[in-house]
Amino acid sequence: MENDSHAYVAQVAAAIYPYVHFVHARLKQKGASELLGLTRSMVEQGIPLQQIVVNDRVDVALLTLAGAVQLPANGLPAQDVKGLLPKGTRCGVSVHSLEEAQIAERAGADYVLYGHVYETHCKPGVVPRGTAQLERICRLSNIPVIALGGIQPHHIPELYHAGASGIAVMSGIWEAESPIAAAMEYRQMVDQIVCSRCKETRVEEFRKKYGQVSGEEI
Repeated sequence: MENDSHAYVAQVAAAIYPYVHFVHARLKQKGASELLGLTRSMVEQGIPLQQIVVNDRVDVALLTLAGAVQLPANGLPAQDVKGLLPKGTRCGVSVHSLEEAQIAERAGADYVLYGHVYETHCKPGVVPRGTAQLERICRLSNIPVIALGGIQPHHIPELYHAGASGIAVMSGIWEAESPIAAAMEYRQMVDQIVCSRCKETRVEEFRKKYGQVSGEEI
């Protein structure tokens, strides 16, 4: 039954991965062997290793040569983990405060995952941290900050405005009636924001070089 469950999750992940940058292999209540099985199932379904992030278990990440490992805030120190990882393997840390984000950055984390930003049934009764704290962390960090927690597509503009470099979504996709359609909707909104930012950057660069100019001229 466990293998069947892994196969189903891997099949859904394989259908979603073209619309996302990374897929997290995460089995919080399971052991290393189950997580290893899930990760290998994802690879068998055609998900590139570089797009798989193994949560918490550094041993599984090393065995599978996954593209990244995601450490919990109270997990192994990032500097020690990075010393074990093959060159090019990214190391992220989940954080819940500016202090934790700064500790992760000093330890050499490639990025931090910050949350939860909005109310989510994954953390019932826990007050969300909101976008003001996210903005402060983004402003004071020199590594990418990925927003997490209760994110819906309509939240994306304000998250990027706050300085987030990206978003991480779990229930918004996995609990949707159509996970593929949900992933496409999130990706479409992100692409709109990124394209808008690129245009603003080009306009600003053109203005600095040639003086005042309308966006239509770019």
